[in-house]
Amino acid sequence: MQRRVVGAALTVVGSLILLLAPVHVVQGCVYSVDAGVCGVEQGSSSMWGWVDYPAGWYWAILPMAFIGIALVVTGIVLLIKARRSRGSPSTAR
Repeated sequence: MQRRVVGAALTVVGSLILLLAPVHVVQGCVYSVDAGVCGVEQGSSSMWGWVDYPAGWYWAILPMAFIGIALVVTGIVLLIKARRSRGSPSTAR
């Protein structure tokens, strides 16, 4: 049971990290009322715009993607191991 809980938690956290990673740079006059800053990088945004990152944070996509993928894979491996060990009689307590 402990492997299943930890595996599920890691999978959920990794998925959230991947969903909230900055994926595109916001440019133009989207958040500005001053026409003089049009075309200047305003910052980054997540896939569906749930999180807006300040300008210069686009570099965070690689570490967040690497950590998110690692957590999702680790969680899935733990879930698979928990399912396989549940049915074997040698691990019964």
